[in-house]
Amino acid sequence: MDNPMNELYAQLKNKVAIPPEEWRAFAAMTERRKVPKLHHFVEAGERTETVGFCIGGLFRLYYATPDGAEFNKSFCLPGEFVASYGALLQDVPSYFSIQALTDSELVVFRYREYRTLYDRHPCWERFGRLIAEQLFVSKETRERELLLLSAEARYRLFLERYGPLASAIPQYHIASYLGITPVALSRIRRRLT
Repeated sequence: MDNPMNELYAQLKNKVAIPPEEWRAFAAMTERRKVPKLHHFVEAGERTETVGFCIGGLFRLYYATPDGAEFNKSFCLPGEFVASYGALLQDVPSYFSIQALTDSELVVFRYREYRTLYDRHPCWERFGRLIAEQLFVSKETRERELLLLSAEARYRLFLERYGPLASAIPQYHIASYLGITPVALSRIRRRLT
């Protein structure tokens, strides 16, 4: 196994006991994929079949309106999973896009192929449940922040979460993620400096 797979295995073993033979079965389903800056891993309106584990770079997940307005829903950093999970579960086209903001790299696997592991060993169902739980908590946290926190408080949390990578994200993407205009973000940044 190469380094990214070792990292992924270590991360998963911290959450679910995965026997070595089960890990080998899963690892055989994966491949590394490079996604150049501004290219898409998933595009809205298209069917998707893969889940990615980010091993380098930075992604944004965003919705786009028919007139071209974009709204960032989240960002994905190294060490995180990225997918249009709802589209995978429902077997429908993705409602949002996933775009690399920097040259990025993923370990990817096909979701349907992964699901065949459920019958092999209970660790895979546990792992699937953990991913679903993490996505739920993340979504609930995001909703709470948008509804209850001020724009400045949301920006401070953004800086805490994304730290040094925040400088790689264009300001208009940050503003969209925060639910404010780029002008409002500029005012907040001036107040904080």
